Amino acid sequence: MEKTERKAETFAERVHPSSMGRDELNLAEFPLATLADKAPRGCKTLAFEDQIWDRSRHGNITRRLTITASDKYGLPNALDDEVIVGLMQLSKADGFADRRVRFSRYQLVHLLGWREEGKSYQRLETSLKRWLGVTLYYENAWWEKSQKRWVDAHFHLLDDLVLCRPPRGKVSASLGNRERLLSSFTWNEIMFSSFEAGYLKKLDLDLYRRLNRSTAKRVYRFLDKRFHFRNHLRLDLRRFACEHVGLSRNYDTAQLRRRLNPAIVELENAGYLEPMAAADRFRRLRQGQWEVVFRRMPRTARRTCDGRRWSAEEQALIDRGVTSTAAVRLVRDFPVAFIRSKISAFDALRKEKADRISRNPAGYLVKSIRDDYQTPLPLRIVSPSSSPRRIADGPCGQGADMPRRRRGESVANRVEKRILDFLSNVPAEERVRLEQDALAKARGMVAEGLRRAVASGNEKRAGGYRQVIVHQHVRSLLGDTAGDA
Repeated sequence: MEKTERKAETFAERVHPSSMGRDELNLAEFPLATLADKAPRGCKTLAFEDQIWDRSRHGNITRRLTITASDKYGLPNALDDEVIVGLMQLSKADGFADRRVRFSRYQLVHLLGWREEGKSYQRLETSLKRWLGVTLYYENAWWEKSQKRWVDAHFHLLDDLVLCRPPRGKVSASLGNRERLLSSFTWNEIMFSSFEAGYLKKLDLDLYRRLNRSTAKRVYRFLDKRFHFRNHLRLDLRRFACEHVGLSRNYDTAQLRRRLNPAIVELENAGYLEPMAAADRFRRLRQGQWEVVFRRMPRTARRTCDGRRWSAEEQALIDRGVTSTAAVRLVRDFPVAFIRSKISAFDALRKEKADRISRNPAGYLVKSIRDDYQTPLPLRIVSPSSSPRRIADGPCGQGADMPRRRRGESVANRVEKRILDFLSNVPAEERVRLEQDALAKARGMVAEGLRRAVASGNEKRAGGYRQVIVHQHVRSLLGDTAGDA
């Protein structure tokens, strides 16, 4: 729950799908859309309500949200819910600096994880027009953070929308042309005031986009808000399922459990919720009243969405204080050798108790990978798998633990040192030709990573990939005996 500061980044970096997003807390409390692909025929209104204790009024109050839609476009559906989340990320990318937000439709489709095809653009346009016609009526249900009180608030989320389409038959595939074709929308003043007041929470976009079920996404956003103060929740089953997730009030208890269970299992498999037996998850309090119990998975015990264990590099980052989600993203987006070199440099700085990492060591490590921090040559030859007492502290590895040098200085470190020595002796003109040859011959994951980094305009990340490609090329020139140096 914080007001996000504006950062100087390229547009592509600001809306990158792996960045940490934001969610407005009022919008996370009640559903804004149906869980189905479309609302039932003839249904033009949704209503949700609950009761909570209001400290200022010394009693319970009833909160109610009513959603109405235009005749032409109807009520928002599950995909429209995702679009609103995407629009909030566009505002977050601009530091919530202006009600009017300019955006590229291509970037928004990419941010949402939709396929880049005509159908996706058509669906996006319909969704934006639908939100323009939706009216929200909050009764005792809109928290005004600046005044610290519940108020009635009635408004449209979007005040206006301008869509820019490329000319037919003249569409260039280049990212630059796409980004010049910017559309825009304007948040309602009430909505934007909540952004400015900082009534926001962090939203793990990577996890959100990995969830397949709309129910799971809705449950995740609501629980992630409630987990802000505690990691264990007990909620009235019917109130939670019908008023905060959006399941039908016509369902009996057994049906509510069956409808919720797949979403809960998906969040368990994603490593967000602790797995629990059905008897512990759903508890009967008295006749006709049940509760549902949630426990958030401890951060150190979380796994990736497919249930596999952390990789060696992911675990190394987590052991150094990086969050599991950030570790997964870093290993996904950067070459393994590049991450290992940054961990090596970080370990050496930590051993030396360097001031630059004293305030936020984990944050420094993440930034060193994302922004390719340059480190002194002696630090480049530290083994990432070495314990602090085995780390070499000089250019020749002459540390306090000399008998263990062979274990501390791995084959990979000796190869890296020989590559750096080779490059330092190559004339400038020859170095340019060597790099051109390396980039021309690059294949596989690093080549694809470089392509994506260049396409997104992230020069720092592209530089990291170029460095790895050149080093791989030099190693092939030096031959298999490089590790014997």
